[in-house]
This record gives sequence, structure tokens and C-alpha cells, in this order.
Amino acid sequence: MKESRESIGEPLFLDSKNKDLSIQKPNYKEKEEKLFVNESLYFENVSKEVWEYKIGGYAVLDKYLKSHKGEEIDYEYFQQIVQSLHKSLEIESRIGAISLI
Repeated sequence: MKESRESIGEPLFLDSKNKDLSIQKPNYKEKEEKLFVNESLYFENVSKEVWEYKIGGYAVLDKYLKSHKGEEIDYEYFQQIVQSLHKSLEIESRIGAISLI
């Protein structure tokens, strides 16, 4: 089953009483497809391919989170980054399937 675009990178809290928005240590849980930015806040439906997506030799999401450590995350903006990387992978896959012969 494919996720809807809105559910990709959806920000959620493990504990509804702990709505901490500070970026601490990124922790990606591959089996669950969850990307934690602190103990409570995580992003749902983040595929391994999106987590590992590199531009200029850097993993985009990891680099972003590490460069903003200690700051409050704009989770709507970050979700858009996750969705953009997901869409980029879809487009790259379609381009790769084109036969030029």
C-alpha cells in the first residue's frame, strides 16, 4: 500500500505531553521508517532511500539536522524536504526506466 503524500514525513510525538521541538540527535529506525529528532518528535514514513539520499556527497536529512542541532525544528518545512526527496527518487526512477535505444 502506498502512503498518501501528506503522510510521508508526517511529524508525530511519542508523548503528547512532551512536544519538544528541539533538534537533538537524529536517530533513524529503518524497520519502522521513523526518523527521530529527539526523544519524542519523529517523522513517519521516511524510507531508507530518503534517509540516505545524498547531494554533494552528504546525506541531506542527516546534514540538515546536524547543522541545526539545538535549534527548534520547523517541522512543516522539514516535512516538505522529506516529501521533495521522496518525489525526486520517484522521478529519478522513471527517468532511469527510459530506454534510449
